[in-house]
Amino acid sequence: MSDDPQPTAVELKRLLEACRSAFQMCAHPSVKVAAAVSDSEGAIHNGVQVRSTNCSHCATCAEPVALGAALAVGATTFTACVAMVRDNTGIHVWSPCGTCRELLRDFGVRTVVVAQTPDGHPITATPDELLPWP
Repeated sequence: MSDDPQPTAVELKRLLEACRSAFQMCAHPSVKVAAAVSDSEGAIHNGVQVRSTNCSHCATCAEPVALGAALAVGATTFTACVAMVRDNTGIHVWSPCGTCRELLRDFGVRTVVVAQTPDGHPITATPDELLPWP
């Protein structure tokens, strides 16, 4: 995987914009997290967190929903993923949970946006760098 090209700054910016647009499209009050995954063809696939309004521990993270949307249209190779949270301070990058980190690695996502600098530049890592061991 180390020989795979890394996503460009433009690709990462497109992912961040796609993730923000998912929030604009989805106004459901229980949706707090959105994700976007890019594939090797340059397509971006969005997903949002799915939460039960009656059962607080019943939820699916946005990252696997975005991966599922990509898989459903035939994508097989993934370049990058970003997740963002919407809270009372606005919308900002959200680092994936442990389960999502495992899924992103299992599906070959090469780059994960884990934070943003104050001026908006993405900070990235590989899924392997985000896990305690391979």
